[in-house]
Amino acid sequence: MKKAVLILTAFGFVAAAWGSVASPLAGENLPTADIKPIGFVPETSIPEALTTGAIPRNPAVAPVASDLKTGLDALTAKNPQQALSIRDSMRVGTLDRHILTWAIAVSGLKGVPSYEIASAAQELKGWPGLSRLRAYSERALYDENPAPSAVLAAFGDTAPETMHGAVILGRALVASDKQAQAAKYIRKLWRSEALDKPTEDKILVEFSALLTPADHKARMDYLMYRGRVAQAKRFGDMGEAQSLYKAWAAVDAKAANAGALINSVDARWRGDAGLLFARIEYLRKQDKYAEAAALLEKMPREAGELVNSGEWWNEQRIVSRGLVDQGQFKPAYRIVANYAATSPTDIVEAEFHAGWYALRGLQDPTTAERHFRKILATSNGPISVSRAWYWLGRAAEAGGPGNSGEFYGKAANFPGTFYGQLAAEKLGRKTLNVTYPSPSTTDRQNFQAREAVQAIARLEAAGHGWRADILYLALADQLQSPGELAILAAQAEQSGNHHLSLQIGKIAYGRGIDVAALAFPVGVIPANANISGSGKALAYAIARQESAFNPAAVSAANARGLLQLLPGTAQAVAKRHNITFSKDKLTADAGYNATLGAHYLGEQIEAFGGSYILTFIAYNAGPKRVPEWIGRYGDPRGRSIDEIVDWIERIPFPETRNYVQRVMENYEVYKARLGQPTDIERDLIGGRSAS
Repeated sequence: MKKAVLILTAFGFVAAAWGSVASPLAGENLPTADIKPIGFVPETSIPEALTTGAIPRNPAVAPVASDLKTGLDALTAKNPQQALSIRDSMRVGTLDRHILTWAIAVSGLKGVPSYEIASAAQELKGWPGLSRLRAYSERALYDENPAPSAVLAAFGDTAPETMHGAVILGRALVASDKQAQAAKYIRKLWRSEALDKPTEDKILVEFSALLTPADHKARMDYLMYRGRVAQAKRFGDMGEAQSLYKAWAAVDAKAANAGALINSVDARWRGDAGLLFARIEYLRKQDKYAEAAALLEKMPREAGELVNSGEWWNEQRIVSRGLVDQGQFKPAYRIVANYAATSPTDIVEAEFHAGWYALRGLQDPTTAERHFRKILATSNGPISVSRAWYWLGRAAEAGGPGNSGEFYGKAANFPGTFYGQLAAEKLGRKTLNVTYPSPSTTDRQNFQAREAVQAIARLEAAGHGWRADILYLALADQLQSPGELAILAAQAEQSGNHHLSLQIGKIAYGRGIDVAALAFPVGVIPANANISGSGKALAYAIARQESAFNPAAVSAANARGLLQLLPGTAQAVAKRHNITFSKDKLTADAGYNATLGAHYLGEQIEAFGGSYILTFIAYNAGPKRVPEWIGRYGDPRGRSIDEIVDWIERIPFPETRNYVQRVMENYEVYKARLGQPTDIERDLIGGRSAS
């Protein structure tokens, strides 16, 4: 008996007859001084209007039928066949059947047929997040490994979107004597996907005839740009580019003989873009920025030659900043104005750098305005948009086009952002408008009518609330109404999942929807933390950035809990303040973690003369960076606000620069949410001593 194989396509579904099944691939399978901390006083209650608790929960959920719970339990036990059997016994069109159909399709379990996943997408039209099913469908088809004709029919005229899809389609095309088409997909996969070594090995065994030395050289390039030097070695051999690989690897390792190896690269690779990149990196690592800049002028412009435009832009950014540190704004501007960036995120950064250099270094506000405008054409995210409008205001103040007040007003429409807050200060506004969205009756009705929302309640009632996280996040990316988004975030928070509530708010706010308050929820720090005043707002600010409000978070460096405290640091802080230390409580008790974290932050702020900026740098990049960057850029404390903003933008590490801005904006928002006065200029200039 033949079954129909269904695979999701870009526009719908393709069905194919499925006969014999081919055999699968073989082997599938730092202590601080005792300094006064932020003070502790009993916490006062937060007004209801500031919390999501002001939004009522869903109506009562009907008792969950045993078959839904049993089917979900079967998935937990990795038994999709039992789950499918239970689902098939349910009445067609019922909510519980749809829930189990969805749970099976997104489970990622082996044994879920590809046609089942595609059928689920058809059955669940209107549910959020269904685009992910394409990847699951391709993986399932790969596991099934059906006859070539079935695979070809399943894909139709659509291209594979995953590694598994490329391999199964390539296999079917080879079996159908369509090597040229197969080579197109396999070569693209080989040249543009990370892949682990076992997967590389399988591809080499099955598709070696389709891969040329040029493909292996391209794979070496791809891996080298990504810093996967050891993995790239064999492809240097297979791509007949051993001398290039050795030179590039030596540069990556800062080897003493790197220069000699660069000069001895085989003649055939002397004009290679990879060698040019290695030369630039070699010079840049020796702080020879002018020489590196001269080579950057020769970089290729075609994306295919660049291989990784993001890494080329990274070199442009670092070299240009090195030139700026030497006062060489003209060549720095020239580099970034001719950026290699192609991703929206990188383009925004490149346009900002060009505009900032033009305005602050070259005193050319007209040119700067052009670059800041391009940011608005590239991104609708609140951080990027508010940054662009603020700097358009600064350019207008310096004589550039437009009205600075108008531009600052547009930036100030984003009160949850660093530059939105600075723009509001420019306009003399001292209050941040981060009020919680108020859902209308229509919002509530529309929300409750959504089947995916009803499914969340059923999943939670069945003891499988963790499965609903996918739906929460997908709805955050789908819903347009601030009121509905507020209900969604409230539901997540009321279920006790502050981490999820924050994710929902970030996704929605990041889409440009006016829901700033949702991106800054309160409640994760309990009353027993005994932190009040600016100390609590600061703890929230750090926790939002460090752990995203996940009390159980543990980093690769063993930093733990809400404020990501290292056990040794936490123990030393506890000892200094007569608090019994418990390593387990760092991740089990959010109030305990926040209490120790607030003490530690208070000590660090005092150690850095009250400066929030320097404290945040130390928290993110380590205390040693503070004197290093003060030595390079001067001391930001006590400077004018415009000088301080420039100082922050001079921070050389993108991660730390972003961290300082994000935590600063968090701090101001949480002060507002906790009923405290806000003044970002005062806090940046005077630090805690001014608060």
